[in-house]
Amino acid sequence: MDREDATLHPKSIVSAYGDLLAQINEHERPESLKLLPEALPESLLPFPQGTIRHALAIYLLHQDYIEERDIIEDAYSFLDNFIPDEEYELFLSLQASMEEKDRAEPWPGRWNRDILYTMSLLRIRTRKMKKRRKHAAQELKALRRIIGLPDEIFVHSDEDVEEALELELNL
Repeated sequence: MDREDATLHPKSIVSAYGDLLAQINEHERPESLKLLPEALPESLLPFPQGTIRHALAIYLLHQDYIEERDIIEDAYSFLDNFIPDEEYELFLSLQASMEEKDRAEPWPGRWNRDILYTMSLLRIRTRKMKKRRKHAAQELKALRRIIGLPDEIFVHSDEDVEEALELELNL
């Protein structure tokens, strides 16, 4: 999170976040945790999560194409995978120590208090992420309702895509 400028247009914020997602998809950034799938450190974000979330919401409200809206909604939901750097480092060290102990030691007697404490923090973070994802889904439903779309669009075939596009053009 190296910058925040109130004069930036939402498109600039969404573009910077999109560039980050492209780098992550190309594996040019750190791999996500195995303990907490797809979790990445917040420091990778070009802006604070709240700023990106707000820009994505504004951008979504002005987007006319189904495909673009789907991408924006996915990006909005993926934002919840970024966790505080301290937690990321803690879980990364737990993951490394678990992998090391699996190679060096048999299962019984390998857990110590630090690992148990970190595991409890991991469970708490997992619950927070699940709760935040549910909240993000509700926010996206509200945004869809504002622009007059159904809560979710389920497209199953090419015919459905064409029909959905026709319906969209008639809105």
